[in-house]
Amino acid sequence: MNISFASVNCTDPIKPLLRPRLRWSHPTNEFMPIKLRSMLFRFLVCVCCASFTVNCPAAKLVSYGTGDLAIDACRLTLGQDRIRMFWRDSDGLIFGSFGRLNAWLATRGETLVCATNAGIFGEDLRPIGLYVEGGRILRKLNVRKQAYGNFYLQPNGVFLLSENEAAIANTDEIATGRDDRLSSAKYATQSGPVLLRDANINPLLTQGSANRVVRNAVCVVTSTEIALVRSRAPMNFYDFAQQLRDKIGCRDALYLDGSISQLYPFDNNSLGPSFAAMIGATTSSKQ
Repeated sequence: MNISFASVNCTDPIKPLLRPRLRWSHPTNEFMPIKLRSMLFRFLVCVCCASFTVNCPAAKLVSYGTGDLAIDACRLTLGQDRIRMFWRDSDGLIFGSFGRLNAWLATRGETLVCATNAGIFGEDLRPIGLYVEGGRILRKLNVRKQAYGNFYLQPNGVFLLSENEAAIANTDEIATGRDDRLSSAKYATQSGPVLLRDANINPLLTQGSANRVVRNAVCVVTSTEIALVRSRAPMNFYDFAQQLRDKIGCRDALYLDGSISQLYPFDNNSLGPSFAAMIGATTSSKQ
């Protein structure tokens, strides 16, 4: 019996998979009910994850809404998914695209599960705000307020990722030391504006605004659950924030960028614009 592993969440109740990728050499396969095959597939994957060293990430690729309000998301869980940020390789070269990042990961026995561009950057492909990777501050906190661009819409903020906690803090809280989580962050990116705080939409966002572009964001559902999200069609800030809250259950959300925004594997920017930093989850490609 040959098994082609699909992404499976072993913590979910056993239920039929939408498209179980199961290849059977047994001649009676055509007589086995689909539901039974799906249940057996999930059982075998979970046994392998528990008994051997096969990676079984909790990542879920999901879509919500329809039409102009459709969003795509990658839901991740700390402790089960390997979540990191990527800007430059060991030679200092900027990755710039999902394809180049995936090629680099392949040399290390890894592959991307999902990824998105991780904040606003300049023409030199450098983040214009705080950027922390591997516990090292590579770009300092930007406390400027009176400037043009979405980054400076207030409040802007920082997404912080430590070993066991994900959080979004306002820039002022980081700058004044009222939030000290930066000291323990392995990864961080600054952007703006903050879309949601404690499930409340930023009051400066205008309902019915005609300012519509494709947008992406990172949101915190719980301290150990996050989502990387991209709107499928042009959307204004208010509608995007509302979808993050109402469809995904985001408690806090930080806007990352617009127009160029992409979410792998829904998108692949090999032919699109180069990014600066990216945030994503990886899994071992060795089985």
